[in-house]
Amino acid sequence: MVHKYARYVVKAAAWLEIIVGIVFITAPNVLCVLLFAARPEGLGRPLARWVGVGLLALGIACLPSRTPEVHRVAVLGLFVFNLGVAILLAWVGAGATIHGFALWPVVILHAVIAVALLPLLAI
Repeated sequence: MVHKYARYVVKAAAWLEIIVGIVFITAPNVLCVLLFAARPEGLGRPLARWVGVGLLALGIACLPSRTPEVHRVAVLGLFVFNLGVAILLAWVGAGATIHGFALWPVVILHAVIAVALLPLLAI
């Protein structure tokens, strides 16, 4: 039972990163406005796209293979990423006077994903 749960959580987290990465690459304004209530300007636009490429690569690297086991390294990578993003965005939300309406839901989403991945590190 834990095995099916593990594959589902890792697959869902990986696909979420792939989708968000593609959006950051193709439409960085959308996510920057939703998260930070600001459009990326100057160096911000290529940096947002760089983040998108990183998310896309992370998601692809962490997609479960056709073999039945979930690779612990992929789970660890997704866990570290989601925990780090939750902490970083919570810090931004707590310290910034202006942020987008999607910032706190995204913090919660990444925290929930990190918590869901945590027990899989023991597998």
